[in-house]
Amino acid sequence: MALISPSDTTELTRDRLGGAGAYGSISAVQKTLKVPPGFSLKATVLSHGWHECAPMSWSEGGRCFQVIERDNSSAIRVAVTESAGGKRRGNRLALSIEGRDLPEAAAAEVVGRIRLTLGLHEDLSEFYALCDEHPSLGVIPRIGGGRLIRSASMAENIIKALCATNVNWTQAVKMINRIAQLGPHVPHFRSLNAWPTPAEILRAGERYLDEICRLGYRTESVLKFCRDVDEGRFDPEKLFAHAADPSVSSDDLLAELRSIRGIGPSSAHSLLSFLGRHDRLSIDSATVAHVSEVHFKGSKARPKQIERIYAPYGRWKNLVYWCENWLTWATARQIVAERS
Repeated sequence: MALISPSDTTELTRDRLGGAGAYGSISAVQKTLKVPPGFSLKATVLSHGWHECAPMSWSEGGRCFQVIERDNSSAIRVAVTESAGGKRRGNRLALSIEGRDLPEAAAAEVVGRIRLTLGLHEDLSEFYALCDEHPSLGVIPRIGGGRLIRSASMAENIIKALCATNVNWTQAVKMINRIAQLGPHVPHFRSLNAWPTPAEILRAGERYLDEICRLGYRTESVLKFCRDVDEGRFDPEKLFAHAADPSVSSDDLLAELRSIRGIGPSSAHSLLSFLGRHDRLSIDSATVAHVSEVHFKGSKARPKQIERIYAPYGRWKNLVYWCENWLTWATARQIVAERS
């Protein structure tokens, strides 16, 4: 799948950061990336909790998103900031891509992965029109919200979803970050690791996942998923192509996701949204709590009532629900206040 159009990026400079040494030649490539009108890096990165999980991070002081990508067995450090391009050029993202013996093709691939990670390929104009008619979502287009951060690797998204099942978020982050330590590290930064491949996770084995990562019963699900990928029985990266194919229904995609051991209805719907499909509503305890509070004055909402509330939003209904929920977070309130 082509993730990048050459017209979307412009190379600015390529700097050598050091000699060969133990790490080979270290390069820093600077690129710019076009963004849709009104796009907000902060609103996208903080759209849910993935930014707290390695190999991603967010620096509020520097307004910088960092992610560790990889080129085969080499880790690549990517720093993303917003830059104003003036009225004629519009806003851009400035990317600093740093790695060992970094070829141009690898740098171009990284830029494509950032486009996918930040949802820059998605056209939200129809969704924004719906927001303007919604009683509380009119602020979403004004703050550049609505895009969901995700990994450019569906294998990574799926393993993180498995870790986040039936556990509080703090514990999920700990599990995920310990798994992330299995990937290759950035030269000179041993604490900055790229996400490991399924083969690398399998080499670490059950004991590491049990005793170090503390996955509990999730260990079996993660190992089975990694074996299925490593042995060619399941290719999670094909899910992006399936989602882009209009002949593949969202129910077909959900069935593929639910076929993964440990992925339940809630996780499958979240992963479906990462694939750009928002037409199937996730109804779990969090959905019921939100709808009961916001739409029923605290009275417990029933699933059929929840479906009726979001049915008018059609293919955007799960994103409408999520943005309603997200606007109640302190993070979102801060972004609204900053834009105001």
